Amino acid sequence: MTIKEELVRYSEDCLSGIEISGQKHGWACRRFLEDLKKEDARNTLATPWPYYWDEKEAEKIVEWFSMLRHSKGELSGQPIILTTWQKFNLCQLYGWREIATGYKRFKQSFIEVGRKNAKSQMEAGVALYEISVMATKNEEHYEYYTAGTKRDQSKIILNEAKRMLNNSPLKPLFKITRDAVLHRKTGSYIKALSKEDGQNGDGTNPAGLILDEYHQHKTTEFYDLGLGSNTKEPLLMIITTAGMDLTYPCYTQEYQYCSKILDPSVDVENDEYMIDICEVDPEDYKDDIKNLENEEIWKKANPIRMSYENGIKKIRTAWRVAREIPEKMTAFLTKCMNIWVQAKEKGYMDMAKWKACQVDELPIDTRGMSVYVGFDMSAKIDLTSVAFIIPFLSGESDQTGKEIVKYIVFSHSFIPNREKLAERKAKDKVDYDAWERLGYLTVTDTPIVDQNAVMKYVLDTCEENRWNIECMCFDPANASKIMMDLSEEGYAVEEVYQSHKSLNESTQGFREQVYCENVLYLYNPLLNYAMSNAVIKINQGLIKIDKDATTKRIDPVDAVLCGFKLALYHEFGSGDLEGIDAFLESDW
Repeated sequence: MTIKEELVRYSEDCLSGIEISGQKHGWACRRFLEDLKKEDARNTLATPWPYYWDEKEAEKIVEWFSMLRHSKGELSGQPIILTTWQKFNLCQLYGWREIATGYKRFKQSFIEVGRKNAKSQMEAGVALYEISVMATKNEEHYEYYTAGTKRDQSKIILNEAKRMLNNSPLKPLFKITRDAVLHRKTGSYIKALSKEDGQNGDGTNPAGLILDEYHQHKTTEFYDLGLGSNTKEPLLMIITTAGMDLTYPCYTQEYQYCSKILDPSVDVENDEYMIDICEVDPEDYKDDIKNLENEEIWKKANPIRMSYENGIKKIRTAWRVAREIPEKMTAFLTKCMNIWVQAKEKGYMDMAKWKACQVDELPIDTRGMSVYVGFDMSAKIDLTSVAFIIPFLSGESDQTGKEIVKYIVFSHSFIPNREKLAERKAKDKVDYDAWERLGYLTVTDTPIVDQNAVMKYVLDTCEENRWNIECMCFDPANASKIMMDLSEEGYAVEEVYQSHKSLNESTQGFREQVYCENVLYLYNPLLNYAMSNAVIKINQGLIKIDKDATTKRIDPVDAVLCGFKLALYHEFGSGDLEGIDAFLESDW
């Protein structure tokens, strides 16, 4: 059996339930299988798939590890035989190649898994492979660094690399010193960096950087260092466990971003980022923590530790202690189950249900129909958004016989200038440039978002589509002047205050309509991205979108909910029937 065949079977087993797997690991398996389909259909795709699978390169990394030695435990001193899960990650890292160059496809990797699942072993083995095999192949001098917040943490990978070379046939290729492992032929080396020693990596040019236990890093200082290499095949490798501080960048940036890349219902892609997240799913424990008694669940976060009896026993002991001593439960959840303990299930939208509302074309002609316009003007120096909500009678009846109202949603956003666009692109790690090119975002080329340009867009759009503006809805805190001007021009203007009491009905109601598939929208990656970022804030049973909970943009969602608050109460008259007949006669 080839490695490719082994990984296909493994991925299919994970997705079918034969192999116990968490949702996000399942997404990673699906991504792998979809990539293989793209490879097979390369020449028939609109944009040819630029990568290919190299079985020999996949075999090389497996063979490399077999020449290294286990450094501890029951297998100490024995050759390292990679498990299928390890192959799933390491063989993808080296098996996928660029057609144009033959270089590795993946420039970054993020693996999140429970403690004691051979993370250090994988990192150290990769580092040794890079400074020897890859440096020799590319005829380059590789600087490879392991970075940690504390001295001892940063040296874990370095020391592991030293131990793995003991009794290894590869040992003569390297020179081992107190502070480094050096490859004799190329002069390439592995060294440790730590904040505790006052090191920040200034002046280095890393071919590779390993961030071990990234959840402990308060800043992205070392992460940013790993993005600066000018070598042919740079690699930034992150292997971590979930943490206890949700303000650190591992959770606020990387975990969130990587989850979106894996999620098939979210329009975020990065074909150069390899990702695997092995965690216990929220539904496994959120209703009753005692559900974690089921040891089968533990496999989701422990693909290696749950494969041998001693590993199982240690998790079992940790669980027993955590049940009896509540103060120990946090450590058990993070270290053993790979759960971000402060993470509360406050995501606003089930993205699979949201995606189900997306249509390729509208079932009705909206010309002449009523529209409610929602605005989010709260960030004039950043992103500003408008939403158009068009309610219509569907011709379908609910259980009471009442005709169901459905809602068509359009969204558009604005940003003041290209400097701010570049800033947002770097911070959010999404392609705002592409969204501008595709027409979902407008750059106003002003110091702040030009509200007059926003209003011109709104009025021009409504005139072009012959939409009758029923109401324009604003948060008055940042739009009082424009609201006054519009009111004087004869437009109906409503204030929508940003309180739980004011927004609860709209926030609850819109989500309910989405889940009932009563909302329709055309593909809009910026709106989809914002919807995936939205989390709720609860106060005395009332909910609204929490603007302070994320650094990622949610402005398009705010605009939608602002407009929906009034659209929810739309009264239908004869003027709203244009285009409805076409809908009733369609196959929708």
